[in-house]
Amino acid sequence: MPLFLYPTVYASGSVPDNWEPVRGGTIKYPVRNAAVYRYLRQLLPGRWQKVIKRGNLGEVHYFEHESGQVAGVKYFSSK
Repeated sequence: MPLFLYPTVYASGSVPDNWEPVRGGTIKYPVRNAAVYRYLRQLLPGRWQKVIKRGNLGEVHYFEHESGQVAGVKYFSSK
């Protein structure tokens, strides 16, 4: 599955416009899958993190580069 770079999670088109993050609902950790990490570094060299962000309508999972760009955005509705 190819991953694409986006400036924000909203620019990916996967996240609804009315989704808003919940305060204190963010988890960030290093990318543990070595193959995925190598692929992300080919897209954009530098430090990448896996992010899980809870929101008012569901969760957003994505990879975040140190520059703020994101890749692999997935939205999971809670309803």
